[in-house]
Amino acid sequence: MSESTASPQAENPDTGEVLEVPKDGGNSGPIVIANEFADVVVRKVDTRNGVRLEIWSPRRGTCVRYDAVALDVLSYQEPEFITKLLSRTPGA
Repeated sequence: MSESTASPQAENPDTGEVLEVPKDGGNSGPIVIANEFADVVVRKVDTRNGVRLEIWSPRRGTCVRYDAVALDVLSYQEPEFITKLLSRTPGA
């Protein structure tokens, strides 16, 4: 972005407060998140339809890509919804 271009802004919908948009820090490599139950590899992927967040599960051999809208929807789900997702048997 050039200096003449406005930087993106995020606004808290509850308070109207303008929030600072976090930067990616220039890291282009994947992020591995793991514990004794699961491990995933997360990375930012440029596609012909825009930027996606790719989440890959090496143990299961599954992969999914989410755009900004899908990630936004996840951000306002109730914890009970996530609990229901975790109770499902994958592939069932």
